[in-house]
Amino acid sequence: MSEMHNISNNVKDIVDVDGPLDLLDLETHEMSNDDGSEKFLFRCKDGNAIETVLLRSGNHYTLCVSSEIGCAMGCTFCKTGEMGLKRKLQSGEIVEQVLLARRISDKKISNIVFMGMGEPFNNYDEVIKAAIIMNHEKGLNIGARHITISTSGLVPYIREFAHLPFQFKLAISLNSANNTKRSELMPINRKYPLDDLLSAAKYYTIVTNKLLTFEYVLLKGINDTAKDAHELIEKLSSIPSKLNVIPYNEVDDRFQRPGEKDIHRFLTQLENVPFAVTLRYSGGRGIHAACGQLYHEVMNS
Repeated sequence: MSEMHNISNNVKDIVDVDGPLDLLDLETHEMSNDDGSEKFLFRCKDGNAIETVLLRSGNHYTLCVSSEIGCAMGCTFCKTGEMGLKRKLQSGEIVEQVLLARRISDKKISNIVFMGMGEPFNNYDEVIKAAIIMNHEKGLNIGARHITISTSGLVPYIREFAHLPFQFKLAISLNSANNTKRSELMPINRKYPLDDLLSAAKYYTIVTNKLLTFEYVLLKGINDTAKDAHELIEKLSSIPSKLNVIPYNEVDDRFQRPGEKDIHRFLTQLENVPFAVTLRYSGGRGIHAACGQLYHEVMNS
């Protein structure tokens, strides 16, 4: 499946990249006055563009990088999914997003998340190579535990990721604990159904002895009911994990963000559960920070 089974023997070869990067140019840089977030649109040498977002959490800054131009997963609530997949990024194009963001912004970037445009595990080898370069002392020297790679649920790669000799973190975009509803929201669930996904998630925690994170985008009237919460409890209670509940960052009229009372009501259903639950608001609402928003505005103007 992957060409990187002997990755631990090849780290030096991966890090010692010949020639300059110089693969991206800054197209647009927007800054939020509300929450300190920043969004970059970088132009690739082939004319395509990718988005990178810098988000603030307290005194820490996390850079959300893209792994592909567009995305083939077709998640119904994601603007990037409307693009389809144009192409996969090279590891150098992924790493250079961090280098340019560091150069342009005066913020100290402490964490990296592969949660931008694209499905990271659909570009597995290049993403892992980029993460190794970011982590390596001869690369960007970012701690492995500060690098999180997200997936919409590519089950074989979750199992493969479990055996990597690195401490990178795993996040799974869940969004529903009901198989039928998840298939409607995320077509990848038709190929890798929920039970298979959760089995792979549990396998990951057993092999690595680490928690994983489930991301749950809260959509008004779709996945925010008491029944949805109870299904989450049923499915996740046996998996060492934490749940990030993220009220939807609206990009059009198809889905809405729940009101504050509805968000609170949903969270009260998740009290005293055997996994950690965190409410995390999406940053950068005023700067088109949802994946694909800035791309569509600039590239289609």
